[in-house]
Amino acid sequence: MTELTKTLELKLVEPTAHKRRKLRETREAYQQALHDAFDADCATQTEANDIVVEHDLSGYAKNALKQYVPQLTTTYNADELHDDHPVRFTNEGLRLDHKPENAIEWYVKIPHHEDYHLWMPAQPNPKQRDWLEALNAGDARMGESRLFERDGGWYLHVTATRDVEDGSEVSAEEQMPIGVDIGEASLVTVCHRDDHGSPTAPKLWADEGKTIRRLRKTYFTAKRRLQTRGSERIAESFGDDVWRQIDDVFHHVTREVVEYAESVENPVLVLEDLTHIRESMDYGEYMNRRLHGWGFAKIHAQIRYKAVEKGIPVETVNPRNTSKECHACGEVGYRPKQATFTCPNKACWVSEYQADVNGAINIADRYLSGESHSREHTDGDDSAEDGGRLTAPQDTQADATQQETLGTYAS
Repeated sequence: MTELTKTLELKLVEPTAHKRRKLRETREAYQQALHDAFDADCATQTEANDIVVEHDLSGYAKNALKQYVPQLTTTYNADELHDDHPVRFTNEGLRLDHKPENAIEWYVKIPHHEDYHLWMPAQPNPKQRDWLEALNAGDARMGESRLFERDGGWYLHVTATRDVEDGSEVSAEEQMPIGVDIGEASLVTVCHRDDHGSPTAPKLWADEGKTIRRLRKTYFTAKRRLQTRGSERIAESFGDDVWRQIDDVFHHVTREVVEYAESVENPVLVLEDLTHIRESMDYGEYMNRRLHGWGFAKIHAQIRYKAVEKGIPVETVNPRNTSKECHACGEVGYRPKQATFTCPNKACWVSEYQADVNGAINIADRYLSGESHSREHTDGDDSAEDGGRLTAPQDTQADATQQETLGTYAS
């Protein structure tokens, strides 16, 4: 096993004037406590505690300071302090909450003095969503967090650690690509080719797709009725329960996808690069809402981090026409029904084929043809996550706080 540690960055989304004041109070109290303890040459946690205990800080910030100041004086031999040290909190101080039904999905609880906590919406680096999913599921461990202000915005750096299996060194020629097709009828479909090049061992999670569709329809219908009656609090509680059920289905399916890969020798899971999935969807208002809210990015992220934990590589390929081309001859066909692909090429042995399996094979073949590439995002462009969110109809407060993430991201 190998221990991986990564620093995750989240931008706090437009804090209110009240919350900005509380953040600045925390920062100023922390800076003062840090300088007081440093100027007193505190070389032990006990010595630092005697200084910082008098300051108006949460216990999580005080405990982080008690550990940090002795390191400055004894380990790093620092002779002066900069003025812009981030506010540090121990791993127990920060809490994450995931609200996939909201326009801003992630929320963080930031400790304040006298057990007063600030719950704030936060926008993560889209490239790090798999790590956030792992933290949220308890499959990664949260370490120290650091709060700081940059270019007028407030940010959190959160340390996350998880254990992963050591992957064996296998050449690309020895790898077995497994195509992963994420859809609406079948939530996920996987398939690969055998040693003779024939599609083999497809697996579809169609029942789970039905379950998700039912849960989402129940949620949308009930929320509209409850909001009409003015029962906002009941609607929110009901929504939380429904989205927990959806998340449970996602975790169950993505875990089985990785187990499928483990049953194949030298597997590599191949996903579609959905960076521009929102832009490519235009099926009318009703279908757009359903597809945009299907959870593509969430399923991607969960497959990624669970595969990494098992030492299984994950690649992405261009998604263009993977659902429209025939996996046997490459002819562009059509789908007379959701689950059926029809090839128009009279010379092709394929006449009709299961559509999701056809898509999964095409995805795997894209990797074999050398079209794989790492998933890339431009800073500030989180279209993949926008397109894959489990987005529900938004209330005015959520709409007012939705904002694009700006600035550089943590590595």
